[in-house]
Amino acid sequence: MGMHWFLSLLILKNFKCLNITVIYENKQDIVSWFDTWKFNRPVFFTGVLSDRLGYAIDDDDERIRNNNKHFLNELHRLVFKKSKKKIVRLVIIEKGKGRKHCHMLLDIPEHLSCNLFNDLIEQSWLKTKGGIGTNIKEVFNLNGIQQYLVKEIYPNKEMLGVDIQNSYQ
Repeated sequence: MGMHWFLSLLILKNFKCLNITVIYENKQDIVSWFDTWKFNRPVFFTGVLSDRLGYAIDDDDERIRNNNKHFLNELHRLVFKKSKKKIVRLVIIEKGKGRKHCHMLLDIPEHLSCNLFNDLIEQSWLKTKGGIGTNIKEVFNLNGIQQYLVKEIYPNKEMLGVDIQNSYQ
């Protein structure tokens, strides 16, 4: 009998971070979960964290979420001024090869150009205490980004953490 895949969603830290653990033969069902997020003009943002946050122990993950919150508050302030609108975003905290970092799919607001939005993202991230670098790419193939985000989800690797406190759809 072949190995059956399963997806278990476990909400930790007072419902602030969603950790996804997957054992599977086929990645398609986790990709289907990502498909529930609807983006019109997304950019893929990677936020590099300071050494203090990038190499933080698990108990310090709350500081990373707070850094993400500060970033998004600043970005919303610059993008929408006094409006209560929110940017559609999927926020992920990931541990790469030894260092934690943040990936975000952010939908470009209709009234902004891609270049201006990218400038506001960089300005907002670098204004946070823990943000030291950015990498921003316009998304032309959302399926490719989904596959990239799924790549790290293996039973023997670090879990992918969806920061539901700061994500919005």
